[in-house]
Amino acid sequence: MLVLYHAGLTTCSKQVRHCLREKELPYKSRYVELWRYENLSPAYLKLNPNGVVPTLVHDGIPIINSFCINEYIEDAFPEPALRPADPVERARMRYWAWTADEIHLQLARLTHARMLQARVNELSPADQETMLKHTPVPEKRERWRLLTKGGYSPDQLQAALENVVFVFGRMEEELSQRGPWLAGPTFSLGDISMLAIVHRISELYPDRLDRAAFPRVNDWWDRVMARPAAKYVYSSGTDEVPQRTPTKSIAGIAEFRIGR
Repeated sequence: MLVLYHAGLTTCSKQVRHCLREKELPYKSRYVELWRYENLSPAYLKLNPNGVVPTLVHDGIPIINSFCINEYIEDAFPEPALRPADPVERARMRYWAWTADEIHLQLARLTHARMLQARVNELSPADQETMLKHTPVPEKRERWRLLTKGGYSPDQLQAALENVVFVFGRMEEELSQRGPWLAGPTFSLGDISMLAIVHRISELYPDRLDRAAFPRVNDWWDRVMARPAAKYVYSSGTDEVPQRTPTKSIAGIAEFRIGR
């Protein structure tokens, strides 16, 4: 049995949800509300010691990190294949899946500034300290601490955006040389991983994905989003994307239970 603990429309959650849907694998969906910090609850940390989403549990064994989870799904359920048979294409697939994982840190900085800074400010100083105390990974804890102190500087955000846009330039180049997908002829995990990155930038900085500047990336995006799996995964209001709580709180740290 497959159980996916996820947070709906977060970047990494979408990557794994998309992979499972492309393979038409049945799984139980367990929503983890990040605005209540359910991901920092003792119950969830037993599954994922890093306190992040998603986590895939297969027959009782937790698998963490979206990059690793999608590779695991491909290993355990090889059909339909999301990994090209050709070794050169497979290397390209892995490059783009790895690139999505690497650039995610820069994307997270932009997401925190544009989507989460105001929500963190809603927490009282005492609640902020509780949240930080329960964040297990030191690097992530420092990122959140920075948000409690006013957030990133304009220069830091500009540098993060430039790094992401550089990756889009590389995508444009690769698609112009090969295509129609990032690995070549075969739709793959590389496309699934990068779609979540491109989609988030379209929400945060839509002007940076101008069709005139990135025609092939936009064409690729249109084709991936036309796939039935992507249509479902990237839609709000589904069973896997419930309406969020109106404000942040730390209530989930104490209240979240596995298997609810």
